[in-house]
Amino acid sequence: MMRRGALLLTGVAVAAVVVGANTLISRAGSDPETPVAAEHAGWRWETYRNVQLQVPDDWAQDLYAGVKFCGADWTEQKAVVRRPGDFITVEQPECPTEVRPTRHVAPSVMFAGDRPEVIRFADGWTKETRRIGEQLVTVTSADDALRAKIFSTAGVVTSVDGYGCDPASPLARDEVLRPAASGGLTSVGKVKSVSVCRYSGGAPIYREDGTPYPPKALGMEASSRLTGAVAERFVRDLIAAPLGTGPTVTTWRVCGADPGREVVVLRVNGSEHDQDVIYRYAGCKHNGTDDGTTLRRATMATAKVIFVGVHAPRGHSNVMTQLLIGPPGPVL
Repeated sequence: MMRRGALLLTGVAVAAVVVGANTLISRAGSDPETPVAAEHAGWRWETYRNVQLQVPDDWAQDLYAGVKFCGADWTEQKAVVRRPGDFITVEQPECPTEVRPTRHVAPSVMFAGDRPEVIRFADGWTKETRRIGEQLVTVTSADDALRAKIFSTAGVVTSVDGYGCDPASPLARDEVLRPAASGGLTSVGKVKSVSVCRYSGGAPIYREDGTPYPPKALGMEASSRLTGAVAERFVRDLIAAPLGTGPTVTTWRVCGADPGREVVVLRVNGSEHDQDVIYRYAGCKHNGTDDGTTLRRATMATAKVIFVGVHAPRGHSNVMTQLLIGPPGPVL
């Protein structure tokens, strides 16, 4: 039996190195409230479903639609981590009889792949796909050492990931649930950190033993962590939000009860006690925040802190537009 927070590594485990306080995060292998340094200085955690790995801090984040143009391999113009998703809005061009050989520019990680394999290209780059648990992960680079280093950090998260998020939270389900009423946000004391855990429906989510979670379980899309003054102000803004639920979908005559197949779970680490908060935005009737004690509206002040970076939306729903841009004007 592995202890809480354990991570099944596919390569050699590297000892943690303590660095400056501003770079501390919670490592898989620790409880969410116990911050330790990242395995590699200057690298960060990336999680999709129940698999996590590390990449250099300056790598970008984006989605991948899985489309190859004209038979050529997908090439990147900047170092990036891609998760499944997105859509193609343009028609594929007519392809010439002869396809130009791939010319790679920047390395990448994709939480996707066709099958476990190693492909070596004519320009000296290598694309390697491995199966980590039930998830295919592909790393493309010209540097064999970089590729090996990334794979050495990859593993199946058995409890919480590097930012303190569960790969399949009991609160992240396609149904209306409430967090445990452990006092709510007003009594957490001094805020130490907030884990931002974003979940959605889609492909099956698997446990460590390979069995799937129940159908209503939502899988983790990505995670991050707020610390310091940013985390403190964020929690103050959550508390200051108007009581009740909302915003609702302004284009619907009847507000449906479906909570939506996307949700953010906020794990607030306080000096007095920890508190999980559900942040709903993908439905109508049940949108807003719930700390197990009080229902409050989701607001622009809180949404603009959550939906950035790895959590940035691709396209805006009616509710997301209200939260990130503003309410719609009157119908003329």
